[in-house]
Amino acid sequence: MGAAGAIRRAASAAFDRACAGARGFRRALARFAPRPSAFAPAADAEAAAVRAVRNLRTFRFHYAVLQWALLLASLAPRHRASVVFLMAASKGLLVYGGLLKAFPNSALLRRLLDRRLVAAVFVALVLADIVAAGAVANLLAALAAGVPIIVLHASFRVRDDLEGPLPEGAAENGKEDETSAVVEKKEDGDVEAGPTRRSMAVAPRSPK
Repeated sequence: MGAAGAIRRAASAAFDRACAGARGFRRALARFAPRPSAFAPAADAEAAAVRAVRNLRTFRFHYAVLQWALLLASLAPRHRASVVFLMAASKGLLVYGGLLKAFPNSALLRRLLDRRLVAAVFVALVLADIVAAGAVANLLAALAAGVPIIVLHASFRVRDDLEGPLPEGAAENGKEDETSAVVEKKEDGDVEAGPTRRSMAVAPRSPK
């Protein structure tokens, strides 16, 4: 009975994790490409460049996952050992990200394992494995397939739906601030206009 209960609990926990992962993937996919109306051309080239830079910052994780999936798919038919190695390396990177999320104020992680250092080591390992396996052509093919998709998405993805509406309290505070600013402006105008009106009103002098 105890073993059966443990198996049921383990199966239930695995099912819950799978459901949570599916929900997270669906939310990420909906945010990445919610509907056709979320894509529109920019007004000019400068607006397109600004939009692309902002989208690259917002969707950098989505773009990295897309490019990583294309790379693994290109390596899967003939370089299975490289696929296993790269998946293990990505697991290590995910563990590092989980540690940063669990301990955001850890001085040890930030000093000894800086983000830029970890990213550089990860990229170096990936490139070394690809070169050693003779899969440079696969890397170029994955980049040729992924980079145009990323550029098009970053250039045409409208960011209006990414910014939610302001809370009611914030809106009321904004209205109060605007009202107080108008009142202060009126009061300042009265103060400034007061001496002018008084200076224009000249008291009559008594005839001598």
